[in-house]
Amino acid sequence: MEMEYKDNNRRGKFVIIAGVVLAIVAGAASFYLISQARNEAPGETQLVDVVVAAQAIPARTPIAPGAVLVRKVPLDAATQVGIATDPTKLVGQVLAVPVAIGQPIYLNMIASASGQSGFSILAPDETVAPDSPAWRAISITIPDERAVAGLLVTGQTIDIFMTATMTVPVDAEPLGVYYSDMVTKITYQDMVILGRAGTQYILKATLPVAEEINHMLATGTISFSAALRPDQDVRFVDVSQLGATTNRILEKYGMPFPAIYPAPSATIPPLPPLATPTPPPTPAPATAEPSPAASAAP
Repeated sequence: MEMEYKDNNRRGKFVIIAGVVLAIVAGAASFYLISQARNEAPGETQLVDVVVAAQAIPARTPIAPGAVLVRKVPLDAATQVGIATDPTKLVGQVLAVPVAIGQPIYLNMIASASGQSGFSILAPDETVAPDSPAWRAISITIPDERAVAGLLVTGQTIDIFMTATMTVPVDAEPLGVYYSDMVTKITYQDMVILGRAGTQYILKATLPVAEEINHMLATGTISFSAALRPDQDVRFVDVSQLGATTNRILEKYGMPFPAIYPAPSATIPPLPPLATPTPPPTPAPATAEPSPAASAAP
């Protein structure tokens, strides 16, 4: 019986080489993971000037001048992103979340009425106070032909004209006769354009004005127009003597009034019937001339 020969030395060498290779791979992987962990580890903290709450500040409450102060707080590079450093810029701002005493204030904590719309109702120098106007944002539709050819942009100030259809009684017999006319008057002055979307204009208005505009829009019988103001003109014009109607414009410029024809008590006189036109006479047929050959025959 023959015995099979096995080369155990050769197999052992192969196992040793494979082990060395695996050890090298494992070492390289460990070195890579440790390096990545070191790179991703937070940096060392350092003392930085941060605005913190000097007192508990409720949400949706304007920040008072003494409600915040600056302190040195240990923060690393990641936690320093978005911190508030100037307390004067936070006075009058409204926080969206409540803040405890000593808590650092980040800029993303500040509530904003602009949201994703890209505009703010209050100007940078305006704050909400007990005696400040109740400002609101209101939108109205103004076609381009009545909005300075559609060239109005955000930040400009405009005057708003309101045009309505008025039904008035006729000062004549019989009673109960009415006619309609359009009346236009400047109603709102020096309104700031907060934003625009096509022919929709977002305007800054006080709460009473916003209420009036909403009511006028709901009636469906009002149209608006806009006139651009110079940036330097902040005057409030007395418009008590203004207001345009068709009759006023006709009288002002001496234009003739269109007459009603026929008058309400008159009738159109009948016209005589039209006479049937006589047809023209039929022309006589032309006489044929004799040919030269026929006249020369004997």
